[in-house]
Amino acid sequence: MPVSFNHIIIGAHEPTVSAQFYVEVLGARPTTNWGPFVNILLDDDTLLQFAPAPVNEPIHLAFLMNDDEFDRGYAALRRRGVEHWADPQMRRPDAISIEEGRRVYFKDPSGQLLEMLTEPYV
Repeated sequence: MPVSFNHIIIGAHEPTVSAQFYVEVLGARPTTNWGPFVNILLDDDTLLQFAPAPVNEPIHLAFLMNDDEFDRGYAALRRRGVEHWADPQMRRPDAISIEEGRRVYFKDPSGQLLEMLTEPYV
């Protein structure tokens, strides 16, 4: 079996709220929860597990998607009134980057920095 990414545990102030945010914005799907985790799956079956934890050092997660999914996710961000930027330094608010595909940066309900992009970096 080739090596592949399987799951990540994401610290969240309110795991259920964060998981629902990812479901709405990224089109992830809920799955069975266990232990302290609220679990969702991406289309490639990568498991995102949200656990109650202090978020002292936010992480950066980037999600590669096609143009239709980007449009759907970006519309969900705008509908929810989520602050977003065209750059990871957060200097270009309320915009997306159109250099080398489309990108947008935003924070989840616990302050984790997320990125949606339509072209991979490598």
